Amino acid sequence: MSAPRPHHLTAGQRTRRRLVSALNEITRSSVAEIRITPARYGDGTVWCAMALTAGRREVPLPGHARQVASLIREAFPLADWSRAQDYHVTSGVLREHVTPMPAALNGGER
Repeated sequence: MSAPRPHHLTAGQRTRRRLVSALNEITRSSVAEIRITPARYGDGTVWCAMALTAGRREVPLPGHARQVASLIREAFPLADWSRAQDYHVTSGVLREHVTPMPAALNGGER
């Protein structure tokens, strides 16, 4: 049995600077968060990337999603890449993406 993977990881200062520089160059925008989500494609897996600004607006990644996903995945090889991950650019923290259960499905009010 293998050891459980951490639910969050933090990039070192050097890695953080490298990622900020690369992401700014690729997106030509100030990006606050990157979400990497695995998806089955045929017999394999691809990783979808979504970039967001601090105001939660999506930054288009036409033709660059694969490159962005690779940058983040290479920086965090210990992450559980079978699950969606959120990378917070300013803090350098990669955290497993968790969608909270709506209260109505959990016995709460709508």
